Amino acid sequence: MQLTNKRRKQGKLLHSLGLMTANLFAATHGYASTGDVIEDVPGGPGTATIDAAVLFYQEAGGRVKAIEPTTAISIVRENGDIFNARFTYDSLTGATPNGAAPWSGVQTFTTPAAKPGEQVAVTSASGHRTLVTLPGTSTTVAQYTAEANTLPVDAGFMDKRTAFDVGYTMNWNPETTTSFGFSVSNEVDFKSWSASGSISRALFDKNTTLTLGLNYENDKSNPLFGTPTPFTRMNGLEKGPGDSKTVTSVIAGLTQVMNRRWLMQVNYDIGWNNGYQNDPYKVVSVVDPHSGLPLQYLYESRPDSRVRQSLYLGNKLALGPTVADVSFRYYHDSWGIKSMTGELSERIPLSRSFYIEPEFHYYRQTA
Repeated sequence: MQLTNKRRKQGKLLHSLGLMTANLFAATHGYASTGDVIEDVPGGPGTATIDAAVLFYQEAGGRVKAIEPTTAISIVRENGDIFNARFTYDSLTGATPNGAAPWSGVQTFTTPAAKPGEQVAVTSASGHRTLVTLPGTSTTVAQYTAEANTLPVDAGFMDKRTAFDVGYTMNWNPETTTSFGFSVSNEVDFKSWSASGSISRALFDKNTTLTLGLNYENDKSNPLFGTPTPFTRMNGLEKGPGDSKTVTSVIAGLTQVMNRRWLMQVNYDIGWNNGYQNDPYKVVSVVDPHSGLPLQYLYESRPDSRVRQSLYLGNKLALGPTVADVSFRYYHDSWGIKSMTGELSERIPLSRSFYIEPEFHYYRQTA
């Protein structure tokens, strides 16, 4: 959304406010990000906007590497209704921590060598694993090691995801809009879909907009080697069938035009997670209380219910030809996790068609 200090564009800002806040739930996926960003508003009636971007992410030390191209289209009808669609593809590779604690000696971890019902698919050079036949059996398992005094990581991490989001915002009258969204996401070992809806009401000459929305998500986990039983020893045997969870979220938002150059948004979000919430690839170390020597590795176990709450404050500021975004988010849940997130970005136009947007991100979490 392009804010400006020119009076002739103030009306466009006020008109866009209702469209923007009504679109909080449209074409979103995942409860964590729902409604937490003041997004750019598409062009005027009868226009279509296409955006494309590629995200590159690399952690130090050969850790996770991500490549994420995405394409989005936004169509504004003559009556002001908005259709949004977005396609995203993720490719993740590298090494990811397996949850075990570091130790002064070499640690060895065992996983299944193949998916249930399939032939052994791991070779001695595949994912830094080696194949081992369990003594006295014909069972072949895969093993990988962590060097002394290092954080244990699974170097064979690899995943791909495709996601499609679609949303529609409908104007019932100049003050009231409703939005509906639907999302699907597919990974090798995880599938998800979600549906959302919201209603927004503009007040005080459209300087203030109130929004109330609901989001429902259904996730299905199908780990590559089956679902492990919580708190059982890490092993190379076949695990159980997949499992699922549901996520329900409610959001209440307020968006306020402070002046010609400043737009502010406040959201309160509460959600309920129910079902399987473990990471099937993570373990916890059981260590000797005196020496710290790892005695065994157990598959993690998390509660099957969780209540989340968050408060978000976002600001969009017009600073001459540039637009700055400043936001803060506080989160806590029934598991005792608290986090704070701060973001600062500046959208700098290079021409009528191109811009750059450097961003600073701060995150802190306690458990």
